[in-house]
Amino acid sequence: MGTMLSKTLSSKLANFVFSTSFEDIPENIRIIAKYHLLDTVGCCIAATPYESSKKLVEYVLFEGGNCQASAIGVDKLVSISQAAFINGTLARSLEFDDMCMPDLHPSGVIIPTLLSVAEFTKKTGKDIINAISIGLEICIRLSRAGIDSDFKSHFLEKGLDSSAICGLIASAAIAAKLLNKDLVKIEQAINISVSFASGLLEGNRTGGEIKKFQSGWAAQSAVNAAFLSEKGIRGPEQSLEGRYGLYSAFLDGKFNPSAIIENLGSEWLCSDMRFKPYPSNYYTHPGIDGALKLRNYGIKSEDIKLIDLIVADPMLRAIGEPLERKQNPRNAYESKFSAPYTIASALIGGAGLGLGNEDFTDELCLEPQRKLLMKKIKVSSNEQCNKIFPQHAPAILTVELKDGKVLKKEIFMNRGSKELPLTSEELVIKFESNICDILKDKEIYFLKEKLLNIDKEDTLSKIYKILRF
Repeated sequence: MGTMLSKTLSSKLANFVFSTSFEDIPENIRIIAKYHLLDTVGCCIAATPYESSKKLVEYVLFEGGNCQASAIGVDKLVSISQAAFINGTLARSLEFDDMCMPDLHPSGVIIPTLLSVAEFTKKTGKDIINAISIGLEICIRLSRAGIDSDFKSHFLEKGLDSSAICGLIASAAIAAKLLNKDLVKIEQAINISVSFASGLLEGNRTGGEIKKFQSGWAAQSAVNAAFLSEKGIRGPEQSLEGRYGLYSAFLDGKFNPSAIIENLGSEWLCSDMRFKPYPSNYYTHPGIDGALKLRNYGIKSEDIKLIDLIVADPMLRAIGEPLERKQNPRNAYESKFSAPYTIASALIGGAGLGLGNEDFTDELCLEPQRKLLMKKIKVSSNEQCNKIFPQHAPAILTVELKDGKVLKKEIFMNRGSKELPLTSEELVIKFESNICDILKDKEIYFLKEKLLNIDKEDTLSKIYKILRF
């Protein structure tokens, strides 16, 4: 065990990481961690057939490296950091991974990082649950420090990917714990990782696939930070709160340090996380919910004259602007950030829990019925929705029919939230539907049972073997 060198934010986080054991994690948080593990692994497996995933694997295999850890969907071992890079990219590729309001997707960085390091260090299932719980908690707290009294995210307002940035720092801390459980080295892993932090959200607005790689890059950087710390490299002591630290450099100093450390270890914010029922940007979900409810009235797309979606300002910028682009997504990935596409698809009828992976394809973006309906969908914002956001992602969906009839749905509470949670049965359905075309039935059952009971596993080798398909 090392000696605490400072009283900085990173040192206090390091002390929490170092001192928190599996037994210190409340039982409800352990259960949450298991389901987030199941959900994330399912999202990773589902993303393996995608072209961007294949290109990343091709690059990694071209790059070469030591055979140390498993990358999901790759039948040979790669280096630890490469495994984290691939798994982190897979986790975010479908926009189906979990989230925490207003703009954070923690598991997509945390779980890929710890899986690669835990395999290399031969950790147990209890170690996995301990690391997930701690990592999710730190990630959320780092993000919440950048939220003002009105719950407005300064990360989001500045177009920064808080998931990649905060996820990297939290992941570096748990990676260092899994490596050696040395207090000083955990602190230094945090301090080193801040210099690696990056990620922009412009892709949400105007396209490009690089956003899905940002969580993978963060996971890889977290592994690098932990191993550099292990070798004795040091970072700046005030890496978070310093004059040129994270919050000054990224958020102009607008942050609340008490959000990081207040009640740390006694109050677990990761219970605020939510699972996604649909594989698209979370801000599209209330529009989807409204469209699915209106579809129950039996309306047909050819009967629709106009659709009006009202959301909160930050949501509008992500899923409604520029409107012409959102009405004409060029590919499946862009359609996941399009309110017109997701509403049109929900009204036409989707798979899974309402909309599924098969509802987002390049071909469907060009489908005449969908394209015509998207042209009829306008997106705007109002103060009513602004006041509800970001505790929830609100929407008011109004459909005007050609016969003059007007139908309206107000969605002020989201499916998948703490107030309207997905059931354990729905989460299993989501997991199984994500991987049913990729793994065999017996492998799906084995993986589900092992992941949901992972704290009883002393060796995870059979799990890793299944993931290398």
